[in-house]
Amino acid sequence: MLRKLVPKSTYARNVITLMTGTAFAQALPIAVSPILTRLYTPEEFGVFAMYLAVASILGVLVTGRYELAILIPKQDRDAIHIAALSAVLSVLLSGLLLLVVIAFNQPIAQLLGAPELSAWLYWVPASTLLSGIYQSLNYWSNRKSQYKRLAISRTAQSGSASLAQLGAGYVGAGAAGLVGGQLAGQVLSTAVLTRLICQEDKALIQTIQKNRIIALAKKYLNFPKYLIVAHGFNTASSQMPVMLLGALFNSATAGFYTLTQRVMGAPMSLVAGALGDVFRQEASYAYAHHGNCKAIYTKTLKRLLLIAVIPFLVFFFIAPPLFSFVFGAGWRIAGEYAQILTPMFFLKFVTSPISQVAVIAGQQKIDLWWQIALFGLVAATFIIGNLLANPTHTLILFAVVYSLMYLIAGFINFKISGEKSASSY
Repeated sequence: MLRKLVPKSTYARNVITLMTGTAFAQALPIAVSPILTRLYTPEEFGVFAMYLAVASILGVLVTGRYELAILIPKQDRDAIHIAALSAVLSVLLSGLLLLVVIAFNQPIAQLLGAPELSAWLYWVPASTLLSGIYQSLNYWSNRKSQYKRLAISRTAQSGSASLAQLGAGYVGAGAAGLVGGQLAGQVLSTAVLTRLICQEDKALIQTIQKNRIIALAKKYLNFPKYLIVAHGFNTASSQMPVMLLGALFNSATAGFYTLTQRVMGAPMSLVAGALGDVFRQEASYAYAHHGNCKAIYTKTLKRLLLIAVIPFLVFFFIAPPLFSFVFGAGWRIAGEYAQILTPMFFLKFVTSPISQVAVIAGQQKIDLWWQIALFGLVAATFIIGNLLANPTHTLILFAVVYSLMYLIAGFINFKISGEKSASSY
């Protein structure tokens, strides 16, 4: 009887392994959120959110997006060289970023419209360094279908970050507790994943050669050429609400939005994230051996739709009172923001995990133009929002724009999934 309940396909087993393995990792931050919202103010959450926004945007640049190429080569020996290239770039460019921050700290903070960020900008290079190395190791583990590695490292990150933020909150550390906790989680997760890979893939690591790294950097030059700009725009588009809500209104507004992201991002990281990790590996294999990935794209899309419809529909109607009850009456506004953004998060849940088709198929230009269009539309949304001088109306416009763009992205990726790969790799 139990055998019938065990998934028979490798795809399903991989998804469940990664999803169940990261369940604790995603559940813990949500579980401690009701405590954190009573230890930290919306203003402190807002400062933390703006710090994360800056670190996330710059974190896209430091790897040159070479980590996305790790999945593509047929030979693991080439893939490990690309992983090394991505990690080395993270070290070099984060070091350069630190010099820039030291030299121009105050002007950067003023330019961002957030003078209170000045003290935290010094820590941004550390965050981009850890993020870049982790992403390089993450994609290598993804290629090798080592989903247990990913589950362990993600658990280490969320567990250490949550505990550190709780401890700092009890001693009244303020925004420093939130930033420090985040960095502690990044340090531990990167260290754990590095140790596991060094133990299990030691033989391949020993084959890494400088000349081969340089050769592969040239071969996969389209990744930094197109994707730094494309994904830089994408990250800027997603982080723009936090930065501009703080700059145009106040840090408390940014804090309310951040809690909304934290709560609604959990199911995406758990379910959609697991499906997305497995989808990238399966789709890369399908393109390498069959020239398209339409079957795996369609199957994953159907599963995401079935998973998402009912939970998101229920959440839409109960969000404001739910936030007020769980996080405290002072956070009800975050629930109202969540209600506004529910349709957008639904479409993100369905389309984002399978959004790498254009990259896998070697059609980075399409991805670039979509990202530029998204950035332009989101920027226009906040220009209009500034004129309206109302954060709620601004978020409604933002949700509509993003929802339309997710629908367009889904259609584009569906079309590409059935076409022969344009990649010459």
